[in-house]
Amino acid sequence: MKYINLILIVFLLLGCSKEEEKGQFEPVIVSEVVIPTSANIGVSIPIQVRAYAPNGCWSNLQINLTKSQANHYQITATGFNNGNIVCPDVLVGKVTTFNLIFSEAGEYYFQSNKTPFTILYDTIRVKN
Repeated sequence: MKYINLILIVFLLLGCSKEEEKGQFEPVIVSEVVIPTSANIGVSIPIQVRAYAPNGCWSNLQINLTKSQANHYQITATGFNNGNIVCPDVLVGKVTTFNLIFSEAGEYYFQSNKTPFTILYDTIRVKN
């Protein structure tokens, strides 16, 4: 009888192993970007970005600002979609502020999102 109980306990422990987390990081929508239209050289410029995921199956939203060319910037957002079939009907959001300082006068261009999302464009004119 001892052996049967021991075998049942072993099978119970093996059957209750933790399931691996399913899902992956995927793009989410950058919904709003607040950028001033003009700035001065050497002054910190706040760029506020809001991103939202469509439901409660999303978590760990991250907003990124990358320089793609000398005066072009790309703003994107990603989030972890755990892939549950039934998801709470709530928006998951994140707000981030980037502070940029420009050292040269000129126009700087910002693109938010990539296809298939709606692409948003903004421009800052930096003066002496």
